[in-house]
Amino acid sequence: MSDIIEHLMRLGMSEYEAKAYIATVVLGEGTIKEISDESKVPRSRAYDVMERLLEKGFVEVGNTNPRCYRANDPAEVFGHLIEDLEKARDEVVNALEEIGSTAEQRDNPIWTIKGEWAIDHKVAEMMDSAKREVVMISIHNDYLRRYAKNVSAASEEKSVSVVIIEKAEDFIGLLGKARLLCISKGKLSPPEPFISQAMESPDKGMEYDVELIMVCDREVSVILSKERSGHRAIISSGTVVDYFINRMMDLTIMEAKECVQDARSRGDG
Repeated sequence: MSDIIEHLMRLGMSEYEAKAYIATVVLGEGTIKEISDESKVPRSRAYDVMERLLEKGFVEVGNTNPRCYRANDPAEVFGHLIEDLEKARDEVVNALEEIGSTAEQRDNPIWTIKGEWAIDHKVAEMMDSAKREVVMISIHNDYLRRYAKNVSAASEEKSVSVVIIEKAEDFIGLLGKARLLCISKGKLSPPEPFISQAMESPDKGMEYDVELIMVCDREVSVILSKERSGHRAIISSGTVVDYFINRMMDLTIMEAKECVQDARSRGDG
């Protein structure tokens, strides 16, 4: 039930509106008292909440005493709501793009992104826009699991190499034509202390824990980390950070072994 409430709130309902609407659907139809009891919306607020739902088209009201409310068909109601949201989205996007077309663009070489959707979108965009090569080091595999389909798709058009530190065998056959390598954590030696320290396990009190590093065309790099407050991506282009990350990639690939060959040799044994 809590998931439905959260989804309704994302669509613009208040918490009380979401609870009251769900209660009305459950009851089929009900008075203010019945809806208040079912939804746990305070009775002093329930009337105003139901009247707002009435104005928005989520419910209808019977000409009775006391007033009785009935939920309108959810498929029709939310189909209409989505149409309105899509129309509003298009108008907002067009207006903002027109406003932004004249804005001054500053050449900032390092950007930070937070939020899962924004990070996933940026990583997918980087892999898709790479022209020649994508190289990854997966320290922990949560991100790699999320991007396995993106990696597989990118490997059809460009060179993709993925170095995995733990449970590399889980990814054999899942990353398309990508070159899959494995390396022990002891042989992973970042050339800069700030990267090395960030790779320590989170149970040692670190505020963040690097999970995946990716470089596209040797020009743009991203460091993906899990933090106490969520997730973070640091995007760098044309900086000394990229130099050190590229150096780390080269050293790591030199020490790594082909995972597919290792898996086959273990199977033959």
